[in-house]
Amino acid sequence: MRHRPSCALACGLLMFAAVPAVAQVDPTLAMNKPDQLAWQLFIQVNSRAGGTNAVFETFASDTDTFQTTPQYPPGPVASLMRAPILPALLRQQALRSGALLPAVPPNPALSTEETRRNKPAFDFIVQNNLYKVSGIRAAFGRTLTFPTDAIEVKANWVPVSQIPTFTNNQVTLDQVSQLYHVNTASDGQQYALVAMHIITKLVPNWTWATFEHRYNLGRCDYMGCRDSFGAQMAVVDPLTSGLGQTYPDCAKTPALTALLAAANIEPAYVNYCLKGSQVDFLDNTGLDIRLGNTVAERGFVDSASCMTCHSRAGFTQAGGDASVDSSGNGGAGFLPTGGPLGPMLPSWYWTFTGQPPIFEGMPGLARIANSADFVWSIPLCAIDDTQNPPQTTTMGCAGK
Repeated sequence: MRHRPSCALACGLLMFAAVPAVAQVDPTLAMNKPDQLAWQLFIQVNSRAGGTNAVFETFASDTDTFQTTPQYPPGPVASLMRAPILPALLRQQALRSGALLPAVPPNPALSTEETRRNKPAFDFIVQNNLYKVSGIRAAFGRTLTFPTDAIEVKANWVPVSQIPTFTNNQVTLDQVSQLYHVNTASDGQQYALVAMHIITKLVPNWTWATFEHRYNLGRCDYMGCRDSFGAQMAVVDPLTSGLGQTYPDCAKTPALTALLAAANIEPAYVNYCLKGSQVDFLDNTGLDIRLGNTVAERGFVDSASCMTCHSRAGFTQAGGDASVDSSGNGGAGFLPTGGPLGPMLPSWYWTFTGQPPIFEGMPGLARIANSADFVWSIPLCAIDDTQNPPQTTTMGCAGK
């Protein structure tokens, strides 16, 4: 059964702490019109925040959050993390298990990824001591539920100098600043935003939306592109003539054009496309829902489901990633065959005796893992304060 927002949620306002005032979002859209909600959120997190920053760049990064003394940024900052994208973890896992990866469109540019969260999400992690291993261990057995105004953004960037190669020369170097949101990272290098995930806690299992730049090669490969609100062509089927090709521009509807025109947002954002949104594990015929980004999920797009993958975000009683099996395989939610699809499985979190159905309070039910409420950063990025000095996670925190 689908969960619908409560009256308290429906009557509430989605607010950003310590960021410029922006238009409010109607949370009742979350289940009824998720594509419209996705675009409203996209406009909010990408609105101007001073200088070259968008609002999401003033949120706390994983580096800000997972340290001995977490610090929310005091003002507009742009400190892009130079972290490997998630497929690096998949390839590492696949080498151990011997699994074959699906075909990957040619993409010679190396993208970098960062995860940022707004103040309500940051505060929940810090106040519950979930930024450190000792706090995670203490939370084992508790139900963790982020506040309804929590937001996380995963952004993928490519060095500006590599955009022509990244787009197979659809874009020249001189055009990048007009067609992309560009910012300067802590290494002094300029990067162009090529993709973005946005998740919000407006419903219990979060809302999920993924965006790609119009010139991303293979943008609609495998699962197509779906946008019932913002794209004049609401459904774009994947090409059957091969992977990694160019797809038609996502020409905007009058409704979205009006929203963008009224927003305090860079004109370049008209070049970004909603690939799809997700608010459930299954469709109304029982089929697994897929949603994956050709940049963030490169290497397993054909088996990607944002909601299913993040539903595996849990930790063991010792504070480790619960999706790593007894042989050390898996991790970050992966299965030996790639990304998981479909509903959550009780076996991810419980051992039990007897036959299904598995239900709360059944005899022989024992907890083996604790849900991190869909937030992978908690089990993957928490500093190990049980060591002296505390150890900061590096590879484990990269791309999730």
